[in-house]
Amino acid sequence: MSSAKHKQALVFISAGVGDAILLVPLVNELKKQHYKVTGLFTSAFHCESIFKHTDLFDAIVIKKQKASLLLYTLVHLRGFDKVFMNHFSFSHSHLSVAALLGKDVYTNYKDMTALQSSNAIHFIEPRANTHDALQNVFLLNNNLSLQNLNFDIHYKPTHYNTFRLSSNYISLQISSANNKAPYKNWAPEKWLHILDHLGDRLPDTQLVILGDDTELHFNDTINSLKHKNIISLIGQTQLSDVVEIIYHSKFYIGLDSGLMHIAAALHKPTFTIWGASNPTLYGYNWLGERHRVVSLDLPCAPCSSWIQPNTTRVSDPLRCPDFKCIRDISFSMVIKELDSFIKTI
Repeated sequence: MSSAKHKQALVFISAGVGDAILLVPLVNELKKQHYKVTGLFTSAFHCESIFKHTDLFDAIVIKKQKASLLLYTLVHLRGFDKVFMNHFSFSHSHLSVAALLGKDVYTNYKDMTALQSSNAIHFIEPRANTHDALQNVFLLNNNLSLQNLNFDIHYKPTHYNTFRLSSNYISLQISSANNKAPYKNWAPEKWLHILDHLGDRLPDTQLVILGDDTELHFNDTINSLKHKNIISLIGQTQLSDVVEIIYHSKFYIGLDSGLMHIAAALHKPTFTIWGASNPTLYGYNWLGERHRVVSLDLPCAPCSSWIQPNTTRVSDPLRCPDFKCIRDISFSMVIKELDSFIKTI
């Protein structure tokens, strides 16, 4: 039950790993304002595992099935002072649930419905060229800026070295979006050149390759490299394992993916290669040299964006005829930026 000291807030987490991390500043801002925060996880991607060893949420509720979500809603009718649901979490059924759970509901999804005309449902206009985490915070307070964002997930490391990694390693992921987004994924043969280069340049540093079951086909290629300091854990980890591995790594190398967001939330430097998606919305280079973004920044980019995408060439990034934005990023360009990045951290 709500009290004067601790109001109750509920945050929907219904999309992927990256979106779960992009909601962290909103949760931290709510706690700063003395809310008790419940995370309602309906995501199929097991995002709740990210927070297994944290105290970010006061309560974590996992409801993957519609029936269990409905039952939870009936038990907790009007149990929350405020409910937050960003554009990634929005659905008509979620909005109906949110309207039953909360006295006030806040969303930045633009699809107007009859429910959204209710005085209890507040639509917060999204802003172009504004980081997604800040868009989420605007659901609560629209006077904040990038400098106010707090991505800390309050992680408590376990120090269990399950995979017998060295004390000196880099974490990497060479794929993104479950291999379903060619506009995000750089060619595997170019990644092999990067791994080979890092193996020579950092012979005393272990290179730990992370990935899920959709990336298993990379294993044979990775194992063909002769460097003893390269280890692939693709398909061998749970999401909670990945958080622990990244936490103890020196820095992270990858693409626009959920693991990039986890690395940033764990205060790890990141080096990322970008294609059609928008670093202004999702990247961390605004934090300084510890976060390096490599992008061609073509005139047709970014065509992958939930707000004001660039449609001068294609209306759907999956229909691009050549994916030049990612495919034309050369190995030499990445090596130059990577070597410079390593010198700065």
